Amino acid sequence: MKLLFIAHRIPYPPNKGDKIRSFHELQSLVERGHEVHLLAFADDLNDLNYQVDLARICASVEIVPLRRAWARARAVANLVSARPLSLGYFALRKMRRLVERAASENDFDAVFVYSSTMAQYVPRELASRTVVDMVDVDSEKWRDYAGRTNRLMARLYDLEWKRLRRYEYEIVTRFANSIVTTRREAALLDQLDEFTRRARLRVITNGVDLDYFQPSTQPPDTTSPRLVFIGAMDYFANIEGARYFAEEVFPLIRARESRAKFSIIGANPAAEVKKLARYPGVNVTGFVDDVRPHLREAAVCIVPLRIARGVQNKVLEAMAAGKAVIATSESVAGLRVADGEHLMIADTPERFAGAALEVLRDESLRESLEMRARYYVEAEHDWKPLLQKLVELIEAVGARENKPGRPNTRAAAGS
Repeated sequence: MKLLFIAHRIPYPPNKGDKIRSFHELQSLVERGHEVHLLAFADDLNDLNYQVDLARICASVEIVPLRRAWARARAVANLVSARPLSLGYFALRKMRRLVERAASENDFDAVFVYSSTMAQYVPRELASRTVVDMVDVDSEKWRDYAGRTNRLMARLYDLEWKRLRRYEYEIVTRFANSIVTTRREAALLDQLDEFTRRARLRVITNGVDLDYFQPSTQPPDTTSPRLVFIGAMDYFANIEGARYFAEEVFPLIRARESRAKFSIIGANPAAEVKKLARYPGVNVTGFVDDVRPHLREAAVCIVPLRIARGVQNKVLEAMAAGKAVIATSESVAGLRVADGEHLMIADTPERFAGAALEVLRDESLRESLEMRARYYVEAEHDWKPLLQKLVELIEAVGARENKPGRPNTRAAAGS
């Protein structure tokens, strides 16, 4: 098949949440033998260098710079309309022209859209052969933010979640199929009638690279134990989580385990995150080329998010690395895990600190969690069967949407 792949961020390198999923989706379509034409934004200009890597596997690649200052201005301009601000952020004439040109020059069997904000670019005539991976119901994120900020921003976020939720309903009803990562996300779209839900909405969870993330053969240092939190540290939910753990949880741990250390690993740490290094035992690394050495050194991986959507890759990667994980219930709400079996769940500072101390001091408990964590992701989050579902869905959409008056021969041949 000939496919158009549209993404809100360049799907390479697979080194952060959305890029991990979009890269594996792109790669699976290429490996299946499909001819993939890629159009995507790059909000980090350094990412433009990766066009060469993507050109090796895609039939064509166009990466459009997305300058954040201008993107924010476009988002604000949408205040006077009824459109979500998120759509304005990603609305660029150049991308629209590229999509229109690609559609006019190619006879696409199907279109794959990564992120709800990019559905605005799909030509009307291609809607019936388009699959949109919304990943998460993003409107709920803005709804969460509205409850955790000042009054002015709360009003803005409240406006955005309502507008974006309406748009998400429009996506599900307009396009052939939409995808989310968990049943929890799907349940948020509760105004869908049962027929639309069954016919057009699919759940395909995230996977993890089980070969890349492997359990260490060396046990962690428990005499000076290190607790590790990994994530993009310019992202609101991660910033809030890092502050919560460093300020409210870690002091409780240090009071009883004075040699404990807390490492915050991740690119672009915000000023609020950098300031956490002033606390005893807290280290903020900033960007690292490879998170695996930090995972190997960790006695415990912690995921202290109090705002979370979908499936957290940081949880899957830690579990794949065979690490004991302590997380909030929000962080693992999209996973079929059991507290005390696959990981430990803690939603108060006292419970979080108690769970951490228990794992640090009980070697048999830690080893049991490490073993069961790895077994869990092997059984539930291997990319191969998950991507098989995605590829088959796109192929089915392309095959059934034949051109008027003649069969879709490419789709039928699977070429």
